[in-house]
Amino acid sequence: MKKKLWIIIAAVAVITVLVVVNMKAKRGKALPVQAEAVELRDLSMIISASGSIRPKRQVDISASTIGKVTEVAVKEGDIVTKGQFLIQIDPIQLESTVAQLEASLDAAMASERSYMVQQRKADKDLTRIKKLFSQGYLTDQEVEAAQTEYDIANANLESARQQIRQQQAMLGSAKHNLKEVTITSGMNGVVTRMNVEEGEIAIMGTLNNPGTILMTVADLSTIETEVEVDETEVISINLGDRAEVTLDAFPDTTYIGEVTEIGNSPILSSGQQGVDFKVVITINDTVVNVRPGLSADSEITVAERNQAVSIPIQSLTVRRRKDLKGGKTADSTAADSTATDSTATEVDGEEEIEGVFIVEDGRAVFKPVKVGISSQKYFEVLTGLEGDEEVISGNFRAIRDLKDGQRVKVTVKSEKK
Repeated sequence: MKKKLWIIIAAVAVITVLVVVNMKAKRGKALPVQAEAVELRDLSMIISASGSIRPKRQVDISASTIGKVTEVAVKEGDIVTKGQFLIQIDPIQLESTVAQLEASLDAAMASERSYMVQQRKADKDLTRIKKLFSQGYLTDQEVEAAQTEYDIANANLESARQQIRQQQAMLGSAKHNLKEVTITSGMNGVVTRMNVEEGEIAIMGTLNNPGTILMTVADLSTIETEVEVDETEVISINLGDRAEVTLDAFPDTTYIGEVTEIGNSPILSSGQQGVDFKVVITINDTVVNVRPGLSADSEITVAERNQAVSIPIQSLTVRRRKDLKGGKTADSTAADSTATDSTATEVDGEEEIEGVFIVEDGRAVFKPVKVGISSQKYFEVLTGLEGDEEVISGNFRAIRDLKDGQRVKVTVKSEKK
């Protein structure tokens, strides 16, 4: 029994020794990492977004009155000029209204002439009666009667003139409506959409119900791209920023443009999780065979740096101060000055510092850095590096678990170009 106990104790001791030896061996073993030389690079910060193209100027032509379409003079794709005849809506009812109002106006003007005669007669009568009254031939009552007749004649004349103005206003409105049923183009452009045919009924819009859009005329000489940009990126975009636009229909062609409009209000849509804003890019190049609504991808350059100290994006990491060697980095003075420069943050009550690991004498040394703009592959380094270091760039798991001062072995190294 005692012999078995001693055997068990010996086995446990051997296992413990092996574990300790293995741990020491691992602790002393260098971690394989990838490294890249810090370089001066030309960086461009680009925001990508998708949307569709549209004409800078287009007009939806709608009916301003209800009626049957009796003539359509153009078809989709036709080039039109300003003032060119496009569509005729049945004018018969409106022509009848205009004729009736013209007759009413003539009658009102005839009444005016009649009242003008009566007013002149009443005026002369009043003047004569007043003269006879002054000579003592007439009484006060006769003068008052003449004055009343004169006042009535003036009132009738003014009423007739008001009636004329009313008829003129109604006639002007009717003539305007009659003119509206003969639809002409308000601009030079191309008919990009045709929604009506002869014989159909055009319906005018109301407050709650849109009217019939008969056709759309667009000026295709200037094309815009409307894209949706996430709220985290739109704050970096400014008017005039350069953009490159590609169309799915012409994938081998890149069009140059610039940002001409940035939405102030978010785009609202049901079920949308994030918040997007509208950004409009005006394309400066000519787009041949363009069609409104074509899908477009854009790359907006929001910032550029020439010969900036740069590091691979994957090299940037964060560490808690307490996990750094001695609570600080190897270069404590530089670390403190850099960490206070917008690189240190509080997370769950613990201070975290943003930085990179550089290779020094076979060990990984944490260096706090402050970064600026980012390209697709690199961060601009504002402070913390001089440009002659070798920064650990991979792999992701190694960077995530790497400790300050840990031994490393560079297996893949990218030299300065």
